Amino acid sequence: MSRSGICCHFRLLLILVLLLLAGDGTSQAATTGDRETLLAIKKDWGNPQQLASWDPATDDHCRWSGVTCETVGEVVVELSLASLNLSGSVPASVCALKSLARLDLSYNNLTGAFPAAALYACARLRFLDLSNNRFSGPLPAGIDNLSRAMEHLNLSSNHFGGEVPAAVTRLRTLNMNLTGEIPEAFANLTELTVFAMDSNYLSGSMPSWVWQHGKLQDVYLYDNNLSGELTRNVTAANLVELDLSTNKLAGEIPESFGNLKNLALMFLYNNNFTGTIPASIGLLPRLNDIRLFSNQLSGQLPPELGKHAPLRCLKVSENNLSGPLPDTLCFNGNLYDIVAFNNRFSGVLPLNLGDCVLLKNLMLSNNRFSGDFPAKMWSLPELIDVSIQNNSFTGTLPGEMSSTISWIKISDNMFSGSVPKSATGLVVFHAANNRLTGELPADMSKFANLTELMLYNNHLSGDLPAMMWSLPKLNLVWIQNNSFTGTLPRELSSTILWIEISDNMFSGSVPKSATGLVVFRAENNRLTDELPADMSKLANLEELSLSGNMITGFIPKSIVLLQKLTRLDLSGNRISGVLP
Repeated sequence: MSRSGICCHFRLLLILVLLLLAGDGTSQAATTGDRETLLAIKKDWGNPQQLASWDPATDDHCRWSGVTCETVGEVVVELSLASLNLSGSVPASVCALKSLARLDLSYNNLTGAFPAAALYACARLRFLDLSNNRFSGPLPAGIDNLSRAMEHLNLSSNHFGGEVPAAVTRLRTLNMNLTGEIPEAFANLTELTVFAMDSNYLSGSMPSWVWQHGKLQDVYLYDNNLSGELTRNVTAANLVELDLSTNKLAGEIPESFGNLKNLALMFLYNNNFTGTIPASIGLLPRLNDIRLFSNQLSGQLPPELGKHAPLRCLKVSENNLSGPLPDTLCFNGNLYDIVAFNNRFSGVLPLNLGDCVLLKNLMLSNNRFSGDFPAKMWSLPELIDVSIQNNSFTGTLPGEMSSTISWIKISDNMFSGSVPKSATGLVVFHAANNRLTGELPADMSKFANLTELMLYNNHLSGDLPAMMWSLPKLNLVWIQNNSFTGTLPRELSSTILWIEISDNMFSGSVPKSATGLVVFRAENNRLTDELPADMSKLANLEELSLSGNMITGFIPKSIVLLQKLTRLDLSGNRISGVLP
């Protein structure tokens, strides 16, 4: 079962166990009285307008809104009254519908304590949904007096509080906002296959029975306050999906996780795990999604990770991991995510990553990688994000980027060569602090989606293409400390918010119109001429830094129109003064 499916079906519904019982008898309640019971329910709720179709003047109550009867006969088996803005409590008359099997009262404004007195009498109830109401208080100690046929109980998104009563172990299913520790009594749930208590306030350590349960397949305990270390003895061999993310768990990942031969999904992120990732995890035959980011893990990745399983997603960022990436990661050709930024990885990237045709995201920033970046990777057909800044990669960029690539962040490396001539899908291009040379392409029409251009601290030269300033989505240009020449346009696109062109060789004058511009830094260039007489079309400027140029004339009186200006630096120019 996929995590996305769980988000839809289990995030609010905390399923503890599906223990199918053998039948509930074949007798049926007589149809006589169901119509009158429905009218009594309506009356007990104060005859709300939402139940106007429950009209005593109509004969067929099975056609009333929210009412479902058996195919044969007029026996009511379901009331579906969700999202009707009903208020008050649950009428005791509900359980006078002797064959009622499904009751959905979710997304209303029902209040008070858990309606035990009303619901305990519903002997055939299999489905009960009271979620997204305003019930409050603790769950009753005798909650197991609900129907023995209960298969689905949803109490989420209310104001229930307190600890889980021990009687809950005698129910088939549950969910709510839980506090306290996971009861040891749950070990008696020997038929448990899905254990989902995510997004609660559970504390304490994980009980050992979870790790030895013979039938457990899916464990979802993410987004709680669980702490302590995991048991060393893990034998729950039927586990398929394990999500313990966003807790306070600590200690090492047990080597005995290598016993989980059916494990496909392992989410342990946002915890305090330490130590190495067990090599045995790399031998698991079905593991395809590993997310261990935001821990304190160290050492190397398992050397055969990806070789024995159809690995699809690897997310291990924000740890202290070191060593090279294994050349087995994409061995089975299914890998689409490598997210390993903020670690201490080193060495060269495996050349066979260039054959990883499903790869979408490569995020390796803030590591110690070196060597040539595999050239074939730039043409991978699904690649979207290449974020590898702050390493020691070398190599050159291709003349034409794949149209799928949206983000390239390669700043703080040692790339050389020129800027690509075509990148039709590129949105963000950060390549500062490299060794790039040459000029920007004269035809910038193939950068139409570009929003951010960072090329500062390179060895680029030549005139900036006039077309660049009219790119329809461009809002940030940081190209300081290069050798660019040429002049700036008289009018800048309103999309441009931030320009940093200091320490180049630009000449000419300051733009006269830049209605969106917030920061303009052009220090240490060769700008001449006077400042624009009418500065009203620069009204959004918060910083204007033009020191170290050759600007002449007077500061115009209209500078007072720049009401948002917080920094003005015109030092080192040839300005005569301020116009009166």
